[in-house]
Amino acid sequence: MDSTVTAPPAAARLKFLDITLYAIVMNIGLRWLAVAGAVGPASLPLWVVSLVVFFVPLAVATAELTARVTGEGGIYAWVREAFGPLAGFLCGLFYWFSLMPFFAGVLYFLAGLITAAAGADSKSGPLYLAITLVLSGIVIGVQLIGFHFGKWLTNLGAAGSWFAFLVILAAAVFLGTHGQSATHFARASYIPKPDFDTAILWGTMVFAISGIESMGFLRNDIEGGMRTILRVLMIVGVSMVLIYIAGTVAMLVILPQSELTRLAGFPDALKSGLARVGYDAVGPWAIGGFALASMGSIVAWFGAGARLPFAAGLDNFLPPLFARRNPKTGAPTAALLLQGSLMLVFVVLGQAGEGVAGAYDFLVSMSVLTVTIPYVLLFASYLRFARAKPLPGAWQPPGGARTSIVLGTMGLVATLIAIVCTLIPNGSDVHPLATFLKLVLSTAVMLAVGLTLYWLAARRRKNVQTKAA
Repeated sequence: MDSTVTAPPAAARLKFLDITLYAIVMNIGLRWLAVAGAVGPASLPLWVVSLVVFFVPLAVATAELTARVTGEGGIYAWVREAFGPLAGFLCGLFYWFSLMPFFAGVLYFLAGLITAAAGADSKSGPLYLAITLVLSGIVIGVQLIGFHFGKWLTNLGAAGSWFAFLVILAAAVFLGTHGQSATHFARASYIPKPDFDTAILWGTMVFAISGIESMGFLRNDIEGGMRTILRVLMIVGVSMVLIYIAGTVAMLVILPQSELTRLAGFPDALKSGLARVGYDAVGPWAIGGFALASMGSIVAWFGAGARLPFAAGLDNFLPPLFARRNPKTGAPTAALLLQGSLMLVFVVLGQAGEGVAGAYDFLVSMSVLTVTIPYVLLFASYLRFARAKPLPGAWQPPGGARTSIVLGTMGLVATLIAIVCTLIPNGSDVHPLATFLKLVLSTAVMLAVGLTLYWLAARRRKNVQTKAA
């Protein structure tokens, strides 16, 4: 039974190795390798630029803001402290909402892999839905039992991610050393073309290297506090450089650019590439590792995302029930169940009839812009705090406030460019203006919904404070 516990018991906290594996499976996605490979060698300098102008500022901002703002909620708490409760509430709502289509999409992908592996009918809607609901139950259940036990699935996910990556690397090294590379890197162009593919790739890369701010959600669930968080940020950064850049090169060695598409997906590219080098028997194991990494990723994000309604409960924007942890497991039970219920709604909508499925597609489109708005607010908050008086003993980067201002500006500009890139229409889109208006108007609808929810929550919060006075 829950009680008013707002801090996890010491036994339920994540140790250094656990949080490192948690962060890797949460923040590094192998699926982006095929997306980058579709642009060819020109994607390699874009990886370098995106890591420098977005990941480094985001990682440093995460470290500074986590050290400065000690409350629950991560990005929600940072924006709230910088710009007030309304901005914090909207930021947290947009961030939390954008996770729901992600959860549903990963679950559909995993259901597809299971269906294919079992040789079942891949077009069977009821089977897809049944598998997806079972996976949803596992995700929710793993987080309800707390990090102390649930961490093992994310640890296995991180191991699966590295296994799949090393298989790709081994295949590429074999082909490269035998003069069978599918790409002639010496004669390739490394200058990105100013077209839709490059624009969508930049937006994709920004999303691929985002997510490290999630450490702020878990700051009170990590053993060792800021010292551990700083070490994890460095390890994730090095891992991203290795996996994204070396992994993209490996994909281009295994398969020609023409066979790597945004839509084909990483598993198809992995299977085709291994068949080319005669590693067919390894294919199912590598795809299994990738599936395990995907499952670990959704479990990790599900646990971090639930800290947003938990923090809203602490601030009285949600009933007190959401501000409680299970005293034994440290899990924010009510917040996890609320998030799980909404995730199931998205899962069912995605498998429903055409009319309802259209509504689901609309919600997914709405999340395209809402996922970037929180990063604008994050870097704006970071810049505001950079100009404030530093807290005694709080961590700062070398160079202090000047470095923070430069990095914050870089991150903000990179985010704004990513937003513009998501609005650039595809050349094959027969209704580009309609697509643009749909994205903009859907975000406006989300803003209106957020303002309404804030108004209702603010009234309730005021009543709670009045009764307490």
